[in-house]
Order: sequence, then structure tokens, then C-alpha cells
Amino acid sequence: MPATPPPVHVPRPYALPKTALAARVEVPTADGATIVAWTYAPEGVRDKPGTPYGIDLAVPPVLMLHGNGEEHGIFGPVIDATCASGRSVIAVDSRAQGASTRGTAPLTYELMADDAREVCARLGVGRVHVLGFSDGGILGLLLARDWGAHVLSATVLGANLTPAGLPREDTDWMAYAAAENRRWAAEGEEGVTLEDGTPVPSPAQAALTAELLQLMVDQPRIDAASLGSIGCPVTVMVGEFDEILPEETDRIVAAIPDARRVTEPGVDHNLPKMAPAAVARELLACVARNDVRVTPRAACVPPSLAACRVPVEGLWAERLRELYRRVDAEPGTSGWVEGVWPPAGMADELLAAGSYWGVFDAGAMRGGRPADDAALLGAVAVDLDADFGDGEKDADWAQLGEGAAACWHLLAADPAARGRGVGSALVATAARASRELGARVARLNTSPMNVEANDLYARCGLTRHAPVWLPYPGLPLPGWTNLWELEL
Repeated sequence: MPATPPPVHVPRPYALPKTALAARVEVPTADGATIVAWTYAPEGVRDKPGTPYGIDLAVPPVLMLHGNGEEHGIFGPVIDATCASGRSVIAVDSRAQGASTRGTAPLTYELMADDAREVCARLGVGRVHVLGFSDGGILGLLLARDWGAHVLSATVLGANLTPAGLPREDTDWMAYAAAENRRWAAEGEEGVTLEDGTPVPSPAQAALTAELLQLMVDQPRIDAASLGSIGCPVTVMVGEFDEILPEETDRIVAAIPDARRVTEPGVDHNLPKMAPAAVARELLACVARNDVRVTPRAACVPPSLAACRVPVEGLWAERLRELYRRVDAEPGTSGWVEGVWPPAGMADELLAAGSYWGVFDAGAMRGGRPADDAALLGAVAVDLDADFGDGEKDADWAQLGEGAAACWHLLAADPAARGRGVGSALVATAARASRELGARVARLNTSPMNVEANDLYARCGLTRHAPVWLPYPGLPLPGWTNLWELEL
């Protein structure tokens, strides 16, 4: 007798995005999975230098994360509305769902949140607004809690903190369906259909379905108190007839400082499919509560500051090392680590070669050079013909002849001088130094997760190119690095 098929889920129809796809990117993970991300951009924005993958860092995009067993297309009208507002979208097919593959690591929500971060790094994006539905809402909470410096707002639809946040009959049914799919994975056949012609999942598909269902039976396990560290605006949205228990939504809202609760009337759990206009409305309202943008302005040396070449002699090598120690020790997103980056001896070598330029208080200058006791507020090294290692072969910028490209190394501003225009002064000075070397362009790289550095380069008019894989041992940063270029 043939094996009885498992329960077959027929998804509710939904409208796919009408906005033209800007890019499809495959992101490999350490355990062998491939996470597929799709980017959509406002009209007129293309995948090209300056806006690689259709993303302009001056207007941080929205990261969209779907529910269990779905794919990113469920957000179709919401993607369209977001792009129409002038903002790009990164839509992820979560691990083992849609076009993304499974990998070998144990399946957890924390793992899928890590995948989302890796997607952002691959795209060169260090800050996002997050929209998550159901399982994606759980991921949104984890990202807002654990990746706070990079999450500008979170709109969370139908999320729960533990399986107890769902009705017991729901988790009981999911456990039953998971067991039935495991049985079909062991006993079933290919190509089976129900009497009405609905296809039955293959044994391999059933095994994956069983694992995804079991995930909701066993997880998540989020301590409500841990959400108290979330500092960005959060909107928690549910349907009037949502499967999420009202007391569970109450727990989430109460745990997050200044969280806003929205209940959409006449709707069940399937908010993106049943009420996409309402979801888009609440998403854009939440984004507006922290609409951080980068405003372009010309790099310059403010009158209160002065810039010149850092003297080679005296105590300047130690002062340079001390500057990097302060930057390394500063909490934030630079990701620099004392003893790892800058590498030992690198700054000394560049200084000895006369490559360093520094920024100082204007009053500390004596005859065009800094006084012996002048504070070094910031520094950057400039030389010719950068070597970006193996990443160079993947760079999408033009291959230039010898002497045509200047490279900027180890640009850093003293955290104590923040707000004084030191970063802008360093960019202006490095550009001048590059021209004096006879270069046609200046180039540098920085981690996508270094928010302040990427903001500085975007604000000062540098062009961002697609990231390349250029890891450095010992740094707690992803191996992807943004490439920046300035025409001189």
C-alpha cells in the first residue's frame, strides 16, 4: 500500500514586486549554505559604480525578512511602495527557503539573523531599516537587539518570543505536521499528487519542511528582558485575528523602550498578503522616526584646523601609535583592534617613507609645521599604486597604469575631536596629497560595518564600488570590504 502523503500546505496567493530587480546576489556562508538576496531600487537608480546593486548608502535601505516556508516575494506591494518613497530594498530568501540553500549548521533563528548580517556585508551596507514578518519578525527583534549600531528602525509583524506565544493547538498541529513530513521523507515517493491535482512535496522537500516546522515548535527562546537594550524605533504590528497571542505581543511591546503597537482590523496573521498597504504605511512611518541620511558636502579643512605632512623625526611615531590606540579602544563600529589593526609596524613604515599627513589645531602650527607639543587630531597616509591583494582582480574599477592611482591608508580621527570636521579635513588633505603625487584618482577600502568611515566617504563625494572579499585575520568584521574612489 502506498504511503499516505503528509498535510500539504497551499499558500495564500500574493502579489509579486512590480519594481524592476536591481540585482540578485548569492552570499556563501561558512557552513556551505548559499543565501540569495534580491535588491530593488527607486526609479532611475541602477546597479553601477556609486550605487552598486542599486543601493545608495546616503539613503539606508530596508532589509526585508519573510516568514517560515516563504520567499521574499510576499512583500511585493511593500517593496514597490518602499522604492516609490525613494529608498532601496534588500529582500532576503532565508536559509533553506526560496532560492537559498540549507547548509550544514543547526537551524536556529540566531543563525538566520547572522545570514542577514552577512548579506548586508556582501552588499556593502552597514546600516538598514528592518521589516520582518513572522519568523522574519523574530529575526528583526534579534537584529535590533544584537546588531543595534546597524539597525535604524525595526517594523515587526506577527512575532513571538517563545513557542508559548502561539496557541497550543497551533504548536501541536505543527509538531504533527513535522512528524508526518519526516515520515514522508523516509517512505514517500516522487511525483505524487492529491486527488484534486495538488502536488505533494518530494521526500527531500518534506524533510526540509519538517525541519522548518519543528523550528517553530522548539524555538525561538528570547528573554523579553533582553529586548530592553534595543535603542532604535520599533513598531510591533499584528492582525486583529492574529495567531500570535495578544499577551505575547504585549510582552514584546512592554519590553522595548518606546515601542509602538499597531493592530490592523479584520486581518489574520498574513499581514503582508492581506494588508500590504497598511504594512507599507507603518513601515514608512517607523522609518521616518529615524530617517538618517548622508548629506553631501565638499571636503575642506575648517579654519580652526590645519593640515600638513607629519614630521618624521621626534615623538611623532609614538603619537601616531597613540592615535590608533585611542581609535581601537573607542566603542563603535570601526572594528579596529589594538595589535591587529593597524598591523604592528605598518604606521612606522609609512611615516618613515614620508607618507603621513596630519590634522592639528590651527593655533598649534609653527612655520607651516606642528609645534612639538601639538595634538595629533587625525592622520592619513598617502602613497601611489595601491595593492588590494586578491580583491583587486574582482574590483569593478578601471585598471590604470603605473602612478595613476593614489592609495589612502589608515585614515583615523581622534574620538576626542569628534564633531570638529577632522574627517573632512583628512579627506581634503589626502586629495591634495594625491594630486601632488600626480595621481588621477585616489582609492581606499573600508569595512561595510565601519559606519562612520563609509558615511564620511559618501558625504565627501567619493564613489563606492561593489565590495570585494578581502578578509584580515583577527578582525571581528566580515571579510567583505567596500572600495571607494575619488577622481582628482
